[in-house]
Amino acid sequence: MKPEQKKIALVICNGEMPSSKLIVPLLKSKPFIICADGGANKARSFGITPHVIIGDLDSITDKSRHYFSSVPIIHLSDQNSTDLEKALDYLLTNKFSSATVIGATGDRPDHTMANFSILVKYHTRLMLQYFDERCTIEVVRKRIQFSAVIGQQISLVPMGHCSGIQTHGLKFPLNNESLEPGVREGLSNEAVKSRITISLKKGSLLLFKIHPTITK
Repeated sequence: MKPEQKKIALVICNGEMPSSKLIVPLLKSKPFIICADGGANKARSFGITPHVIIGDLDSITDKSRHYFSSVPIIHLSDQNSTDLEKALDYLLTNKFSSATVIGATGDRPDHTMANFSILVKYHTRLMLQYFDERCTIEVVRKRIQFSAVIGQQISLVPMGHCSGIQTHGLKFPLNNESLEPGVREGLSNEAVKSRITISLKKGSLLLFKIHPTITK
């Protein structure tokens, strides 16, 4: 499949993967699948065949290389960008409009924090969300409105100083307030309406939507 034929993508990284039951719905839209280096090992373990593997290739195993011998592999040795950035740059070059990233979080807090920074870096150029076993993560772009289950946990984590934050439909509303790392975060709020609206005037705010099954 040529990348220009598909404008939505699924990026697989080398972190903690969601369970198969959560991945299956992501595949129903038949996205263009790109593995970021060691993400190919994860794809192989889940029986997923990517369209492209890209990265500095220091994490993909020989077994995965052999298994995906028919899949194009792009070697980019540049150490000034991560494998995830290489994958996202590939999508931007090929005019993709949106992507879901799995395997971006996990047991390496440094990698997870770096990937959150990458989410902020790329969200203005690509409709981007991270998805894992526990939640969906995205950046609030000035204003966002979404459906929620009553009682679902919602967290707002500032990436720097965020001001003018307004929320509607949450148990603990914010009314033109600020959040800032080390000062005030917005963890474990709760949906009290089925439609949630969040807006802010300045800053980059990460929105964590905890899966309802976990909330319950």
